[in-house]
Amino acid sequence: MKKIKILFLFVCLSTFLSACGDDNDTSVPVAVKTVLMYLVGDNNISGQIYNNIESVERGLSEVTSPGTFVIYWDGGSRKGEFPVPTLFKYEVDGKGSVSKREVIKTYSSQNSVSNEVVVNVLKDVKTYCPAERYSLIFGSHATGWLPVDDSKSRSFGDDSGAKINIPDLSKALAQSGIHFDYILFDACLMSQVEVAYELRNAADYLILSPAEVMSAGFPYFKMTKYLLSADNSEQSAINIAKDFIDYYKNEYNYSWGTIAVIKTNEISALADVTCSIMKQYQGNLVKFDNSKIDYFQAHYGYGRSPLDHSTYDFRAFIRELTDGNIPSDFEGQLDRVVVYKDYVDDDKLVDIDSDIYSGIGCYIPDTRYLKWNAFFRTLQWHSAAGWDEVGR
Repeated sequence: MKKIKILFLFVCLSTFLSACGDDNDTSVPVAVKTVLMYLVGDNNISGQIYNNIESVERGLSEVTSPGTFVIYWDGGSRKGEFPVPTLFKYEVDGKGSVSKREVIKTYSSQNSVSNEVVVNVLKDVKTYCPAERYSLIFGSHATGWLPVDDSKSRSFGDDSGAKINIPDLSKALAQSGIHFDYILFDACLMSQVEVAYELRNAADYLILSPAEVMSAGFPYFKMTKYLLSADNSEQSAINIAKDFIDYYKNEYNYSWGTIAVIKTNEISALADVTCSIMKQYQGNLVKFDNSKIDYFQAHYGYGRSPLDHSTYDFRAFIRELTDGNIPSDFEGQLDRVVVYKDYVDDDKLVDIDSDIYSGIGCYIPDTRYLKWNAFFRTLQWHSAAGWDEVGR
């Protein structure tokens, strides 16, 4: 009888503990892939940015692998639908089934390009939509490496005038604790060596445009199947970039676009090669006076007024610096960094030289832009590429 009582108590205790475990089991299933689209739309292109949500919804049914697509929306043109910044998601099974939009969290009015908010939203995604792998899309205004100021120099974002410098954005990404398969910038002037070097530890690949991006943005209805793919990250990134070019070449009513896919773990080696070239050809830097830089702006500049003189084709700069003899080790390493590049410029916004186009830009210090020069010296690329050693 004593043994029976002990056995009975053991069974009861086991049942009790099991029940407690069930009641407190709040774990969220881990998806294979979660993509976050972070849209900062409280600005003059709010309507166009919002259209990307519908474009994603069109593309989700074409996804062939299961996953979670999350969107953070902070925009001024849809106060009825989204009165406050909102995080919502769609679940896809990879067989054509897509869940209805599900709101994950709403936020009080906030600066969506502050370091704190970016970190908090990314951590919320990690908590509510855990996954084996993550990717990230940023959509807003941008001006690349340039410092935030009161003019149109935004670096990244425009949330009712608020912006974030690229080094601060890089810190926020690091603080989130997430490493991304890729980061796509649906924003202007982001394919620059200065930007890529700052973000080299945040993702395996960067998908960016060296020049302006049309306000229509990327064709998500075509690309979403690649955005959520958990297979070959490099090929998925290249497929995304190819769809971008195909759209602006064949479907959109304005034939303009530039794109590049950057492999981040190769960019440190590119900085080393560049530093060696800078030292070897230091004497040639005197050629880059105002007249030469103006020539570069006209022929290889990616930025238009008031952002002209902020970024030029990187390969064109190295060609000029080396008297037309681009070292083979530079060419080889540039090819390892920029694994895909293309453009369409039937309707020219800037001049693209097909013989030199590298898909990535760079800054050349200019005596007429003292504030830009001062900020350029704070970027990691400045010292990594040897600019500090040549005194510019």
